[in-house]
Amino acid sequence: MGGLDRLYDRFILASSFQIVRFFIRFFVDCKVFGQENIPHGKRVLFLSNHLSAFDVFLVPWAIYTKYPDEYIRQAGKQELFSIPFIGWYLKKIGGFPIKRGSGNLSSIRSIEKHIIESKVVLYPEGTRSVDSKIKPGNRMVGRIIKATKPAVVPVLVKGTERLIPVGKIFPRFGVKVEIRFGPPINLNEEYENPSVKESSTKIIEKVMETITDLS
Repeated sequence: MGGLDRLYDRFILASSFQIVRFFIRFFVDCKVFGQENIPHGKRVLFLSNHLSAFDVFLVPWAIYTKYPDEYIRQAGKQELFSIPFIGWYLKKIGGFPIKRGSGNLSSIRSIEKHIIESKVVLYPEGTRSVDSKIKPGNRMVGRIIKATKPAVVPVLVKGTERLIPVGKIFPRFGVKVEIRFGPPINLNEEYENPSVKESSTKIIEKVMETITDLS
């Protein structure tokens, strides 16, 4: 049964991103840059700005187009996973629940575990930007990076706020969208700082600066 469950899950995941692929191909003017910067294997953390609900499909889709057989995990607020069907579906496509709030230890441990075991996508601003500007990242993400030391890949998404604006459900067609992957960030200097608080702050500041520089 376990094998069948995994096959079933893979079918749902593959079908979902085929739908995303179809939507992007025929209804969105999408360009992807820097896929050569996506590392193979596990212990990879993708950190992206967040403009629209569509980001949670776009970023994994761009990764899957390079590594279709790898498994990508993505954190989501716990409330979504209690909604009938939505919660089930999110889990099937790699989502896992976390509690909002920077000090929730169980959420931190869950994210760290998934980073070590797979590829993970996080949105360090914590919420969607309403003015398209990149906001400061959550220091707790810096702490997670310091603890797990993954390959940290900066990701910049552009245009999705026009595709599905905040508060809207249905997409607009023909919108120009870009997704850019930068090279993994060298954080060795930040890791050497013995203060966890200072090191975590410096790490997330460098990450957000690097994401901004991709524009």
